[in-house]
Amino acid sequence: MINCYELNGEFNENCMSFKDFNEIETYLNNNLSEIHKIPVEAIILIINEYSKKIAKNREILRVEGVSFLCFYLKKVNIEKQLKLNLENIEYLNKFVQIDDEKYIKAQPRGIVCHWMAGNVPTLGIYSVMQSILCKNANILRVSKKSVSDVYKLLIILANINVEYEGRTYSSNILLKNIALVYFDSFDRNLNSLMSLKADVRIVWGNKAAVDDICLLPKKTTCKDLIFGPKYSFAVFDKSAIESDDLEEYLENLVTDTIVFGQKGCSSPQVLFIEKSKLNVIDVAKILSLKFEKITKRYTNLDLEEAIAAKIINKRGEYLLGLDKLAYISKGLKYTILIDSEIKLEEPITGRTIFIKEVEDIFDICPLITKNIQTIGIASKNKEKVLDFTDRVTTFGVDRVVKIGYMNFYDSPWDGSLIISELVRWCSLSIKGMMT
Repeated sequence: MINCYELNGEFNENCMSFKDFNEIETYLNNNLSEIHKIPVEAIILIINEYSKKIAKNREILRVEGVSFLCFYLKKVNIEKQLKLNLENIEYLNKFVQIDDEKYIKAQPRGIVCHWMAGNVPTLGIYSVMQSILCKNANILRVSKKSVSDVYKLLIILANINVEYEGRTYSSNILLKNIALVYFDSFDRNLNSLMSLKADVRIVWGNKAAVDDICLLPKKTTCKDLIFGPKYSFAVFDKSAIESDDLEEYLENLVTDTIVFGQKGCSSPQVLFIEKSKLNVIDVAKILSLKFEKITKRYTNLDLEEAIAAKIINKRGEYLLGLDKLAYISKGLKYTILIDSEIKLEEPITGRTIFIKEVEDIFDICPLITKNIQTIGIASKNKEKVLDFTDRVTTFGVDRVVKIGYMNFYDSPWDGSLIISELVRWCSLSIKGMMT
């Protein structure tokens, strides 16, 4: 059974139940014509007001990652993302002349079906807002764990009115083009029925989930955007370690590590430090102090039993190992593990970070695969950063960002300009026809 919590702009906390997606599809198709008439500038203004409403809601700000979301939804950022993806936002409103009697327009693809991972509740809002900017209809399937948070975030979007060029536009038209649903992820029949409604399938999840959904039946015209499991780590070069900003960099690393329980694809698992005047133990001690400071603000450490067991086992291994060291908190608030083996460690999560010293940050290049999403970097040498980024992205890394910004959702993401993939580029050529 499909549990539907929002449909046609109406919210139901106790959910409506459907056996298939036919009625949901009918509502969405009927509402597409309304959003098609809204200028994208008005949609941007609505989303900007939505960001302000979220920022004023103390309860929702407690949800992990919501502060990042507020920043992303601001008008200045949305305009920047659209320009990067489409060059000219007018393509979303009308056919724009690009040549002698040649015009193009970015038309919506239709119904976008989103399968969301359960580890980052805000991800569903990022995904659906990008699609709404392109004037698509959306079926947003979230995990059971995330339903409540996504529901609370979406309901804030209701009843926002904005003025643009003398007309009033309502956010309720956007909501009419979103259906918020949950059903059992193992229900192959419902997954298949949802897949067959999709003009675009956006999948965020682990390997098993991604593989299963990719094998579902779909329209021959359906576009797939797949965001599977990725690995991320941090790199500090000598100039950063020997600078007066080292403590700030390490504090930012702790923030990147703590957010989303260290389960995000962009969460750092390993810190590689370049050999400098400070040895690895010096850096680890400072990092330990930063963890002590910041974990006082992030007291909710809800560790699964299996993760707690992995942390305890790793602590034992590193505390007893002759060539290994560990700096650990009382309880399981954080764990810092040090060794000299230059490799990407299996993620433990639960605020567990490995530290490894390298002669040169370029020494980590042989470790790079296309499974690496984000490298958080600290350096004072811009040319070195550019050279390093060119090298690692050639081997497969998607993004290199300043430490402290690893979990900021941005564009491109996982190597894709997502908004540009959520439109159909349509053309009109009439050269010589009017003569």
